[in-house]
Amino acid sequence: MKHCLAAYCSVYKVAVVLQKFIKGLNSIVNRLALAIVILIFCGIFIFPLFHDGENTKAVKSELQQIGIALGKYYQENNKWPSSGGRSVAEALAGEGEAKAFYSHERLDPEGRFIDPWEKPYRYFFSNDACAVQSAGPDEKFADGMNVGSDDYWYAPR
Repeated sequence: MKHCLAAYCSVYKVAVVLQKFIKGLNSIVNRLALAIVILIFCGIFIFPLFHDGENTKAVKSELQQIGIALGKYYQENNKWPSSGGRSVAEALAGEGEAKAFYSHERLDPEGRFIDPWEKPYRYFFSNDACAVQSAGPDEKFADGMNVGSDDYWYAPR
């Protein structure tokens, strides 16, 4: 009976040690999982707030310059350029003897201003306002219910 009791105590002690080891391991795994979730959260939501790449800075500057040039064009001509990227580019570049309002470094083969990701800008005109849109890094424009979180906009106030 003594041998059974001693064997039982030994097995019990091993079981307790194993249980503590597993509990500790489980705690470490939980902490690692939490750390991974926090890193992913920071990578998705926090890092982009503080990281402005060269393309992002360029597109913000270009949108503002194009928007200001469109405003000046409207003030001088009392109308917006004809719709379409090529018409806007021609109007702002001052084709022929017309006054130039803006000069852009990048043009696509059709003569439209393009963003740093080589997609043409989009232009929206109303009676007295305009907006300029870049598709952003994913190179897809937000349309209707498809709201692109990486699109860039400029609309003068």
